[in-house]
Amino acid sequence: MKNFLFLGGDMRSIYAAKRLGERYDCFIYGFSEPLPVSAANVSVLREITKAGNLVLPLPACFDGFNINAPYFKAPLPIELIPLAVYGGGTVYCGKSCPAIEQICAANNLKLIDYFEREELAVMNAVPTSEGCLEIIMRESSRTIFGSSILLTGFGRISKVLAKHLTALGAKITVTARKYCDLSWAQIAGCETVHLSKLDNMLEKFDTIINTVPAPLFDARRLKRLKPDCLIVDLASVSGVEDIETAKKEGVNVIHALSLPGKVAPATAGNIVADTIMNILAEMAENGEPGGGSNA
Repeated sequence: MKNFLFLGGDMRSIYAAKRLGERYDCFIYGFSEPLPVSAANVSVLREITKAGNLVLPLPACFDGFNINAPYFKAPLPIELIPLAVYGGGTVYCGKSCPAIEQICAANNLKLIDYFEREELAVMNAVPTSEGCLEIIMRESSRTIFGSSILLTGFGRISKVLAKHLTALGAKITVTARKYCDLSWAQIAGCETVHLSKLDNMLEKFDTIINTVPAPLFDARRLKRLKPDCLIVDLASVSGVEDIETAKKEGVNVIHALSLPGKVAPATAGNIVADTIMNILAEMAENGEPGGGSNA
């Protein structure tokens, strides 16, 4: 049961399989040959065969019907899941959905969403931050050094961004609803403003980085921004409520999703593999099926 089948996904899946392949037998299905990157220690399957563990990509599914497989020539319906893992086996999933949960429950499969793990979220903040910096350097007419940059929210990603941006000489202001977040931002050396008092400061910022999945920037706020302001939106739900107003005001809005897989797939894949190995170690410590060394 200590083998892994990776079903679908982008290059992160290949790198995760390579990493896990250093300790376990790993197979991959859902990529048209040749693979976009070499993976000598991973077996590429032409037909699905069952494994003890199935690893689905991040995100696992976009539409509720098919596994995310951008490098495969045909759809991969989620109904393939029971054909890819033995009964009683484990399905590791990035961002689960109700359809996958129902299939796993109906087929006696243990479902673990590795995207919910804190260590993955923390480590993913690093490539997200670096990808955001790349966007700013490409899209802004100003250097990061000396720029006035607003961070909305002060979660994992903003904490890493504050460190990177400060090191590059940016002037950082953090806005948030929670006063405890503003306190952490002050400790990090950032200026702070409560979200309720943000409106009167908007015209000072050259760049805004949004990490809050809520419509913070309506037409009223967009009209207060500099005409050439850049908004890099990292939130899963866009923080810019009115894109048309942004365009009219000359505000450049870039909704940058899934940056780890785009800018650093090797690192992002290794993070997924390391998270799965952490889960296996915890299962072994607790005496749960699925933990332990390779058999």
